[in-house]
Amino acid sequence: MLDVVSFINPRLSSKNVGDIFIDDSVKRILRYDRENSVEIDPRKPITLEHIEAINRTKAAIIVGTCLWYRSLPKPSRWHFNMDLLRRIKVPIIPMGVGTQRHFDADNAFDPATLEQIKHIHSSCEVASARDIRTIEVLHESGIRNVALTGCPTLFRSLKKEWKLCRSESNHITVTVRKGQRHNVKILLKLLEKRGCRVTIAAQGAGDCFLNYSIPFFQKKTQTLYEYALDPYLKLVDECAGAIGWRLHGNMIYLAAGKPAMLLSNSSRGQSFCDTFRLPTLRSPDYEPLPVAQIAEIIERFFDDGTFAALPGKYAEMRGQMVHFLDRNGLQHNL
Repeated sequence: MLDVVSFINPRLSSKNVGDIFIDDSVKRILRYDRENSVEIDPRKPITLEHIEAINRTKAAIIVGTCLWYRSLPKPSRWHFNMDLLRRIKVPIIPMGVGTQRHFDADNAFDPATLEQIKHIHSSCEVASARDIRTIEVLHESGIRNVALTGCPTLFRSLKKEWKLCRSESNHITVTVRKGQRHNVKILLKLLEKRGCRVTIAAQGAGDCFLNYSIPFFQKKTQTLYEYALDPYLKLVDECAGAIGWRLHGNMIYLAAGKPAMLLSNSSRGQSFCDTFRLPTLRSPDYEPLPVAQIAEIIERFFDDGTFAALPGKYAEMRGQMVHFLDRNGLQHNL
């Protein structure tokens, strides 16, 4: 018999397509009663009815996303408080949750946030963290029952091994952020010089800044932006890989065995790449990058050696994900 579970799921009201990729991957990995399981949106007010619904399930799974910020309670982020969390009688299990910090920021949490995060971790056997920076911030706060698993998105294929699958296609996906307009335009020019055809995979409305032309000033670039999974998976099938600034937008290409190169605007991208021994380039929003550095990222994309360590790290993290799921008694497909 499949378990009935609760999903504490930011995807329900998120405007970021990356949350769809995470949600889909978590639900491919887990085996659960799809008809009777419960979805709770932490970005909307939480009622006692929500808590009662959670308590009728086996566990409350926090669907992996960037959540362990310095300050957690925020209307657009998290509506739980300690009184509500204490009313939950089943394990609360973070699955692939990560932190996000500026490159020069410390690892501290504010007191109210730390109280909630400690309570959440104490309620489960072991939690799952996305990357090494997340492990660091939790360890520094005295939280030890956490496994370094990587993000569920990387394991959406459910395969035991990762193998690089090169394509003869010259079609490249570019993932963008609105704070990277200058750098995106340079990247597109360099890819065009190599004879590549480009589609921008936008994850938010602000990413569509090249979806229109301005005579003499701006050339229109084909852009995909839909709050739906299938068009993005179709693009993964069509393209040779991805280069750009969106962590999960790049990760779905890695999950399919295709090359992806990430330019990191904050600690989360940097830490993911460090975890899986992938090169990255620090690229804070609104800061121009030297053309030579962007050109080097493109060269690394086409070099098989760039991904030489990934099969081993994939196997290691997949094993930790299995360990995490088994320790919490969660049925799964890995």
